[in-house]
Amino acid sequence: MIVISFVAAASNSGKTTLIEKVVALLKTRGLRVAVVKHASAGFDLDKPGKDSWRFGQAGADTVVLVGPDKMAIIKKSGPEPAQEELMRAVGDADIIIHEGFKKSAMNMIEVFRSGASGDRPLCMDDPSAFLALVSDRPFPVSLPCFDFNDAEGIADFVVKEAASPKS
Repeated sequence: MIVISFVAAASNSGKTTLIEKVVALLKTRGLRVAVVKHASAGFDLDKPGKDSWRFGQAGADTVVLVGPDKMAIIKKSGPEPAQEELMRAVGDADIIIHEGFKKSAMNMIEVFRSGASGDRPLCMDDPSAFLALVSDRPFPVSLPCFDFNDAEGIADFVVKEAASPKS
């Protein structure tokens, strides 16, 4: 199992759209893929008044919702969980894709979009922290670079990283 983190300097850089395409391509290759989205502003899956919400309000530390085709686990975590805890929670994936987690990301692929991500990619300041750059224009970096429209090439790169001994 490998974690690949898609990060950007700012929101609206195209991370989600790119990840959707890469996940679909990885699935066609028979891989089990998990995506962990960092919601820095927080989130709530429950709806006030629903049974699961009521269980949480009553003090349950974990509430599991089970339906015919999916399951959700709502677990109170306190501080943001460590990367290792997230990997354990995901369980049976071949590849875990993180969206965000800039400060604690592993195996980062930077997504840079002109007009949304600032003047220059983050990887230009510290290329050793990144595996690759996905951008809508070229930059002089020593990393593998991909165009936004090259989801197939990015998926190939992710598979090679997953198979690499250093992973």
